[in-house]
Amino acid sequence: MPSLLHYEIVTDPTSLRASLTDEPSLGTVYVIVSNTHQAEVKWDYIDVAMPLLNLSSDLTDNPSAVTASIERTYQNPLDDELEFAWDSGSNCFRAQLSRAQPPTRKHALLDGHGALVLKLENIPVSAGAGLSLLEIRDNAYGGDGNLARRDGHYTTHLGLVKQTPRVPRNFRAQKSLVNGDANEQLVLLWDGPTDLDYEILDQPGTAIHHERAVPGAAAAHKDYRWPTSAPKRGTTYTLVAKAPGAGQQQRGYFLTTTVHAVVPEFESGTRTPWVEGTAGKGRVTFATDGVEVHRPNGNLGRVTADDVITRVVQGLTDSAGWITFPDRGVNVYHGHGATLGVLTAARVDAEGVNTTWVGSREAGQGWIAFTQPGATLYKDDSGQERGTFTAEKVDVHGLNTTWVGDRDGGKGWLEFPQSGINVRKDGGGAWGNVAADKADLNGINTKWVQGPGTGDGWIEFPPEGVRVLRDGGHDLGTVIAGKANLHELHTVDARVSGEAHVQGLLTVGGGMKLSHDGERMFVTMPDRIIFHGINEFKKWVTLERGMAVSFQTGSVEITKENGVLFRGSDVQIQQGQLSISTGNPPQVRVL
Repeated sequence: MPSLLHYEIVTDPTSLRASLTDEPSLGTVYVIVSNTHQAEVKWDYIDVAMPLLNLSSDLTDNPSAVTASIERTYQNPLDDELEFAWDSGSNCFRAQLSRAQPPTRKHALLDGHGALVLKLENIPVSAGAGLSLLEIRDNAYGGDGNLARRDGHYTTHLGLVKQTPRVPRNFRAQKSLVNGDANEQLVLLWDGPTDLDYEILDQPGTAIHHERAVPGAAAAHKDYRWPTSAPKRGTTYTLVAKAPGAGQQQRGYFLTTTVHAVVPEFESGTRTPWVEGTAGKGRVTFATDGVEVHRPNGNLGRVTADDVITRVVQGLTDSAGWITFPDRGVNVYHGHGATLGVLTAARVDAEGVNTTWVGSREAGQGWIAFTQPGATLYKDDSGQERGTFTAEKVDVHGLNTTWVGDRDGGKGWLEFPQSGINVRKDGGGAWGNVAADKADLNGINTKWVQGPGTGDGWIEFPPEGVRVLRDGGHDLGTVIAGKANLHELHTVDARVSGEAHVQGLLTVGGGMKLSHDGERMFVTMPDRIIFHGINEFKKWVTLERGMAVSFQTGSVEITKENGVLFRGSDVQIQQGQLSISTGNPPQVRVL
């Protein structure tokens, strides 16, 4: 006995596409449940199972990923909520009363002429083309005949077809822009049935690759890949697919794809009115009489090249100047004839220039004439008056001139008399100064020499020798040297801070004073020698005239003429006689 409910199936898309390698497919299946009775039909559950039969291909390999839901065509307020979900225990999708809330009845109701829609959305369609069966199982009762409830279920089978592409598709290049100069490969890709023969044709229509059908191949569909060398310019390839062994009456399937070269190469040339750059937007236009180079704004542009070979170069107009290139060099002309023209440039860098004269661009200015002895500089073009040569630096082997001065006429200058060089100052005849970091001369004749500042020390050269003065004045200064080697030294005051060593004879004319730490120790005078402190003589001391010794209360003199004299005492020895003086005035008594 058939089920009380009627079932139909609808798919989206209408023909489900089987998944391919690296190309999954999703689909939706709608199961429409109808009550064809006038009376209501009671039901406990409706199962949608996917049986594994020999003639059936699985709808999906992952049923848990399917989104299942259920809807009524119309909702009765007294109807309980329904649910439709995957039941892993029963290995099927089951529709039943919702378990989320307590039902008011023990079974679900489907009103007369009512319908349910069981939705299976986002189905990951399994691979493999063919028929897929769905087994519908329900436990329903009631209806027009008020059929009693039974223990078993009713079973209905519905079928749908999964298909794989029957024709080739997706003919494409892995990269549509290739660089053949860098030895980059071109890879052509497509997918299609394995029971077809494939050919790839190049742009002229020549077959350059074949893929034959594989008889009895297990895979009904696969991805194809063909690598080849990259083309030198834009090329369109055609994929032709035919049944194996088909006659000429079967045209087959044709797909095309186009590949471009980064830098295209043409064998027979290219015709175009102009060519424009990609970044700078400069443009080359092909005119009737040649080529024009333009800037992005339309004005004439610039041609930059490492080498240009030409016979004639001319300005923009017919009357403009022009240049020819004979064997010997370059000729500059102006106008239509062969009259030599003027070469104007910001700079000329040449191995040599042959010309009779060189002048400024503006008339009335200085010019240079090239005569047999050399070059002559003239003031202006009105006469032969000599001009002025101005330069940042002059490097010559020789210079003949009567004088040399600064650019400013009021500064120092040099004149060259027969005797040598005269240094002048202030643009006049007064003697000037020579300032130099170093002077290397055989001889200098000068009145005086001074440091860089007017307050420095200076040296004058009188007839008797050299005088050192200080502070820019006339006070005697100081001579500082590591060593002085002199035949004779005349000085008013000699001070020695270290040790004084005399290898020869030391002659002291006016006396000599020796002191230590400010205390006088030894003093010589024309008629005496004075000792201070204790003196030890470990050798003989010979005094030619005599000796005087001073004490706090008196002194003793020993002289050749007067003998021994005790001053401040009553005893004295004179001329070998001993005498005593007493009284005031003293009375001398000879003993």
